[in-house]
Amino acid sequence: MAARAPSLSVDDAPLKARIDAIYAIVFAMIAMDTLGSVMVADLIWRIDGPRSTLLWMSANGAVIAARVVMAAAYRQGRWPSMTTAMWARSLVILSALSGILWGIAAGLIIATGSDNQVMYVVCVALSGLTLSIAHVPYWPVYAVFEAPIMAAASLAFAIGERPGHWQLSGAAALLGIVMMWTSRRLARQVLQAHELATANQALVESLGQRGRELERACDALERVSRTDPLTGLANRRSRDDRLADEWARAVRSGGSLAVVAIDVDRFKRFNDTHGHAAGDQALRAVAEMLQSGIRSPIDLAARQGGEEFMLILPGVDLAGATSIAERVRVLVAHCHDDPAFDLPEKVTISLGVAAMHPAAARSVHELTIAADAALYQAKLGGRNRYEVGVVATTNAA
Repeated sequence: MAARAPSLSVDDAPLKARIDAIYAIVFAMIAMDTLGSVMVADLIWRIDGPRSTLLWMSANGAVIAARVVMAAAYRQGRWPSMTTAMWARSLVILSALSGILWGIAAGLIIATGSDNQVMYVVCVALSGLTLSIAHVPYWPVYAVFEAPIMAAASLAFAIGERPGHWQLSGAAALLGIVMMWTSRRLARQVLQAHELATANQALVESLGQRGRELERACDALERVSRTDPLTGLANRRSRDDRLADEWARAVRSGGSLAVVAIDVDRFKRFNDTHGHAAGDQALRAVAEMLQSGIRSPIDLAARQGGEEFMLILPGVDLAGATSIAERVRVLVAHCHDDPAFDLPEKVTISLGVAAMHPAAARSVHELTIAADAALYQAKLGGRNRYEVGVVATTNAA
């Protein structure tokens, strides 16, 4: 099962990070503690017999078992009701109990053991303290483990009768102070490094968020710059860019390209009669009908300005373009019947249709000019109709 940290509040993040660092290596530390305990128990057996050994081993085994249970619970995300401070206190308590038990064993052996046994336990104790330096991310865990061991060693040397015991006692006390001071400074450096890393991460996230906001703003600005604000259709700039792109694509593929030029019939009279608000509503209604009559997003409906519109129809031949033109003409002619548009009178459009197979030697303007000419003919022919433009080329559709 993957390790899962318990749910902790945002305010506990610095403390949680330090606890995480300790629990990341906790099982290795428990294994080394168990090995050291077995080595020390052998010395206690030799010096004070089985009763003291069993008593010490039972107490130490209980502490080790508790550490294993707590470590497993933390890494598996159990006991979510425990706060960060509670996990920290449990670490300190168990580390203090372990330090006290090790201090008792070291003190007993130093006070009553032979020189070889004393040297042996000193080496084991110093090895344990050296390995426990890994606990300095949360310094109290190391301090409560180291303090009773060094205090017991200093006291045991002081009450002992071996030569130089006062010097040894003083050396043990001094070593304990130096180790405490050194570990404290190291813990501060670790904490400062973590705080700096957290601040840097927050800065990176802030910059990333600002970058995403700026990107969204640029996207929105780009959409605004390419969209007609009244109708929501593409504006003239978008129409020109899309027309150039589709022309180039058709040149490469050899396919057809069609356009439909559109003009709202008698729009000036409509505006003068009903007002600009009604005129704007009529343009929005026409735009919605155009959009519903094409193949979005393959085709493009654009407002060129005023009451003029254009449809760009990639891959559509003349027959297909005339079918689309007739469909949108009918839709517009009937939009007055829809109460959602609230139009004061019927609105119609005239359309000019043109299609061709683009070629590198030709110009897209030939296509639009043919569509505009056809639109003019539709106006002359009575409006509310479409006409087909002729492109002066053998490739005309």
